[in-house]
Formats: sequence, structure tokens, C-alpha cells
Amino acid sequence: MRESEEGFTLIGLLIAVAILGILATIAVPKFTAAVTTANTAKVQADLSTLDTAIATARIETGRDPTKISDLTDYVEDIDNLKPPKGKVYIQGKATDVSATVYGISKSSDGKEPRATLDSHTAAEFTKQAGSATTDTK
Repeated sequence: MRESEEGFTLIGLLIAVAILGILATIAVPKFTAAVTTANTAKVQADLSTLDTAIATARIETGRDPTKISDLTDYVEDIDNLKPPKGKVYIQGKATDVSATVYGISKSSDGKEPRATLDSHTAAEFTKQAGSATTDTK
């Protein structure tokens, strides 16, 4: 029989696994929230860019664009401009993105077209509930 056996004890392994489990429990929700925040920022940036392109197109052509493809002269590589997959914050609530393309719809006052994702404008994509502004143009 051997007097000295080297290796890890069962209790040592259980403690190590428990520590890893605790760290994972803390890290995974923070990572998920960070991805949701990044997706929201991308959507806000894309919609703001598209709103600027819509305004430029209206000034240069004198008519309202009705679909995203009408903005090809104003947005570089618009055919590859897609919303992110996963969750985004819409007025403070994490929501899955169901749309695969951005759209254009009339503003709430019916005067100017706005870039949208799932019928939501850039102002509605916020982490804070109720912080979306109304369209006053």
C-alpha cells in the first residue's frame, strides 16, 4: 500500500466547481445585458443614419422615400444594413427583434417619413422606460 497519494480531494474539487458556478451566475446576466445594450445602440445609430438619409433625399429629390432601397444614393452599402439578432431595449423593456430589415413609415403627425424597426423609431430604443420623446416636427 502507498503511504502518500498525490491529487485533488473530492471536497477541493467541489469547492472549485461551486466557485465557478457562482462566478457564472454573476457573469452571464451581465454579459446578456451588455449584448442587449450593444444591439440597442446599433439600432439607434442605424435608424438615426437612415433618418438623416431620408431628410437628405427629401431635400434633393423633392419627394418622400417610401422604402429603404430608395436611399441607396445616400447610405453606403445599404443592402447589407440589417438589424442585429437578439434582444434590444424598447422603452426600457428587453424585447426580441423580429424584423430582419429596417423600414420607412410616416411620423406620428403624418408629415415626415421616419426610419423604423418593427414600427418603432430611434427615440423608442432606450434602456430607460418612458424616455422616448414624441415627434414634434
